[in-house]
Amino acid sequence: MAKATTLNVTGNREQLLDWMSLVEPEMKPVFTRAKKKKATSTFPEWQVDSMEEPSFDGVDEGTDVTSFDNKRANSARLGNYIQHFRRSYQVSNIQELVDTAGVKSEFAYGAAKAVRELGRDVESAICSSNDRQQQAGAGTPYKMRGFFRWLGYNGTAGNNYPSDIPADQQLGASGNYVDSGGTLTEDNLNTVMQNLYEANGAPQGNYMFVGNPKVRGQVSDFGRSTSEMYQRNEDATSKKMTSTITLYEGDFGVVEVVPASVFVDRTSGSATLNDDSALLLDTGSYCLFTLQADNRTELENQGGGRRGFCEMICSLGVESIKSHGFFYN
Repeated sequence: MAKATTLNVTGNREQLLDWMSLVEPEMKPVFTRAKKKKATSTFPEWQVDSMEEPSFDGVDEGTDVTSFDNKRANSARLGNYIQHFRRSYQVSNIQELVDTAGVKSEFAYGAAKAVRELGRDVESAICSSNDRQQQAGAGTPYKMRGFFRWLGYNGTAGNNYPSDIPADQQLGASGNYVDSGGTLTEDNLNTVMQNLYEANGAPQGNYMFVGNPKVRGQVSDFGRSTSEMYQRNEDATSKKMTSTITLYEGDFGVVEVVPASVFVDRTSGSATLNDDSALLLDTGSYCLFTLQADNRTELENQGGGRRGFCEMICSLGVESIKSHGFFYN
């Protein structure tokens, strides 16, 4: 017997709910915490200097001063090229006119999404091992040097500083980094913190730890040791157990452990996460130079529909290389 079913009736209505879901990671702690400074050129520069080692030899009585030191002998200029970030969007005339579920204006949605993507681009470039690049014709744009590269990491190993960084601004082998071997330990963290303290005295006394999800979880494992006993005091009536570390206080400073990031040591255009990569940053010793703040521009509709783009031009300034550390495997 023939019967009507959902497979053969032509009048069934489709159901498309009136909302749009866009859930993607957008946390930008390194970008957010950076001191903001105005760039006025394509190559912002700053000066660094270092002190001589302490001397307590003494001076013979009656000795005249016959020799003098050049106290600018160790000073040097460092710089980073700006980078132009851009995201574009366009919507056809007809698409903008039709009734679309979940979006009042397709053009406004495209603009808002592009701005959010732009922020992720900037954060990823700041936290990368990319080296700086000068504009050299089509296909070779200006690029900023990322944090990992400033600290001597070339994507493979540490202690590979760019040639423009003076030797007295470098920390050398295992000075500001640890190859964790796949598992970051508390000893690893303390080793880098001690090395940084010996190199710069930790004037701020506070660091920010920014790591990918796996290594972020390994920091919380510091408090879940199987070889040592930790006592946890919590209100049992709350029926809640806290098992994470958000603030680590060691012998050589205090570390704020921010929620996991997925923009640390990324490759441009890749979704692959480098699980064991993390940055240990002195937030008072780096900045973001801005030549042009993020903005939106709508272009002329030439008949095909509304179009526009958002952009930002900026660069990372690492004021004190010896103030920061990193971890990798």
